Amino acid sequence: MRNLSRYLAWAAAGILILGSLLGLDEKSWLAFQSEDTYQVTTGIIIMMLVLFQWGLTLGRVIFQRTGSQWGRWIDWHLRVAILLPIAVLAHSLTLGWGLLAALPLSLLGAAHFGSLMNGHDKIKEYLPYHVGLSALTLALALVHTYTVLIFR
Repeated sequence: MRNLSRYLAWAAAGILILGSLLGLDEKSWLAFQSEDTYQVTTGIIIMMLVLFQWGLTLGRVIFQRTGSQWGRWIDWHLRVAILLPIAVLAHSLTLGWGLLAALPLSLLGAAHFGSLMNGHDKIKEYLPYHVGLSALTLALALVHTYTVLIFR
């Protein structure tokens, strides 16, 4: 599952960059992605997936899950990591500017570094990047949610 998560993150990043260069947000056949109801619905789905990821992580800390107990939780963490790049592409096939470029790229970067954490040495090496980008993703997602609620 880790490899699939990494490949999907890279594919999604490539599609977002290519979509931006090709101006896919201006294509009439993708006009549905600009509709408010669609944007809000897919945005809520992404936010719920991000919060679920953080809930699993905080649950591990609070309940001190280790070994096989954490193994079940990490399986769900990896399953959601596979869904997130797909949800990001469903939300938009292009990068925005500023925050709207940093947000999906930080999410996909967190997925990339998370997928590399296999084994104790790899965890020590990549965990700071994974957690840092995950925290950045959550912060940017909260700012994005706030701005959408205030200005729409």
